[in-house]
Order: sequence, then C-alpha cells, then structure tokens
Amino acid sequence: MTQKFKVLKVKRLLLQIDEYDLDVPTGFRELTMDYIADNYNGAGPDWMPEDMRYILTWLLSLFEPAFLIHDMEYSASNRTEKSFNAANDRMWSNIRKIINKEYSSHNPLCWIERTRWYWRGLIAYRACVKFGWSAWVS
Repeated sequence: MTQKFKVLKVKRLLLQIDEYDLDVPTGFRELTMDYIADNYNGAGPDWMPEDMRYILTWLLSLFEPAFLIHDMEYSASNRTEKSFNAANDRMWSNIRKIINKEYSSHNPLCWIERTRWYWRGLIAYRACVKFGWSAWVS
C-alpha cells in the first residue's frame, strides 16, 4: 500500500473517530498523519502476515477507527501493565460506542446485527488482552 493511500485511509478513520466521539489518549491529536500511517497496521499483531491482517481488518471493519487508536497506543507503549490494560479497555469502550451508534438497542430490527458485532468486538478485545502483552513490551 502506498504512503499516499495510507494517509487517505488514516484521514477517513480520523473523521470516523470524531463522528463516533471515540475516546483518544493524551497526545493522540498531536500525532502527524505520516506517523499514524506508518504505525497503523489494521487488526492483528505486527507478526501476523499482512494478508491475514487485511482479511481480519475486513472482517472487523466496523471497528477500524478503534483499532487505529489502539495501534497508536501500542506504538507509544511505556511497557507498563497499567497502560496495557488502559489501552485495551479504551479499545473495548470505543468498540461499544461504535456498536451503539450504528445499531440502536431500541430497534428490534438491529438486534441480530448488533449482537453479531458485539461478539466480534468482544473476541477482538479478549484476543488483545490475552495475546497482546508481547507486542506491548516490544
């Protein structure tokens, strides 16, 4: 993927972060577009082949703005357990915000999709909690 395409994608995700009113860590708004584009890899850890991350990101595409924030926290890791937990908890909170904005809990027609996305988000969150420590400290 070219740098220009990465920057365009990041711009779209930043707009979505604002639209969803997602929680961002201190200093996030000061990051440059190039820094974000260089450090955002979608869903999945750096060690995962790019093709697999592409597919995983596609399967979890609704949560991509939350993943961008999460990747920036991982790229600036201070290697403490407290910050690791805070980054993962922020991602889970942002995932739930996205679901709530996209699929109203008051509309019975949305319940099936809402439930599907909820479980996908929960699995992504639990995977980060269980398997993300090595990426956090590296």
